[in-house]
Amino acid sequence: MIKRRSFLAAALAMPFLSTLGRSARADDWPKAGPIRLVVASGAGGNADVVARIVAAELEPRIGQRILVENLAQASGMQATEAVSEADPNGYTLLVGTSSQLVHNIALFEPLPVDVKQTLRGVAMMNEVPMILCINKDDPAENLEDMIARMKADPDAFQYGSGPTGTTTHITGALFLSRIGTDIVHVPYPKSGEAMRDLIAGRLSFVFNPSLTAVVQVRDGAVRPLGVSAPERLRAVPDIPTVSEAGLPDFVSQTWNSIAAPAGTPDEIVSELNRAVNAVVQSDAIRDRLKDLGSIVPAAMTPAEVDAYYGRQRDIWIPVVRATGAQRS
Repeated sequence: MIKRRSFLAAALAMPFLSTLGRSARADDWPKAGPIRLVVASGAGGNADVVARIVAAELEPRIGQRILVENLAQASGMQATEAVSEADPNGYTLLVGTSSQLVHNIALFEPLPVDVKQTLRGVAMMNEVPMILCINKDDPAENLEDMIARMKADPDAFQYGSGPTGTTTHITGALFLSRIGTDIVHVPYPKSGEAMRDLIAGRLSFVFNPSLTAVVQVRDGAVRPLGVSAPERLRAVPDIPTVSEAGLPDFVSQTWNSIAAPAGTPDEIVSELNRAVNAVVQSDAIRDRLKDLGSIVPAAMTPAEVDAYYGRQRDIWIPVVRATGAQRS
């Protein structure tokens, strides 16, 4: 009887002890060591640029180093798997974008990890529309002129993008679907490589993230025909939206958020959320991100970030599937 009572007492205490252990670990965060922030794209790309800007400001706020790590393989799936399978202790985080957290759900069969279950939203950083860029010597006078030429002779055109399934690809595929024609698609390991071939005259157009395309536009290396945003960008106010330029209601953009393994304690997620929001919503960083060509939405709670992911999946998974793109 004494042994049975001892066993029951221990069993009843286990949930409390488990919670106490989680709270102790959460209270100790982030003292144990550097935080690994995994970016599913190459150095110098849109997500990498934003991650490094925010990480530099976040370090002094949380009192710990943040190591930005680039894992660009397999349309970002390697990075997604690495963070999904990491210990949920707040020391491994993902820069979650539309490519990994939305498009890949439709792109991979089977999906190596169920991102809806293995990752949770922490904070939103910014939204990044695409700029439709053509070679600076292209004869097209405007978007409507280019569309007319492509529809008349589609075999004479080809467009480039980053890896299959990334927003640069899906935006181009959606654009062609909307105008009712099809041209050759050339995917590259990085969207920057597609831009180099566009500048060299080997591609007809590229939908490049505004955050990186703005530099080429300002330097005159490419010509912009439109930005796939709901309204014009502060960084390049002379570029019309694609809707203004002749293709109504055309909006397509990626975004940069921070996600964590699903089991990460609420206390850590909440602390990270407050710190990231404080950085991104500060006048200096908000203005810097806008001047780079992006949109800074209002601060979101972790629950609102998860809801944002859900809405994006409802909109874009059918679009990605309609392109027929697939990876194994």
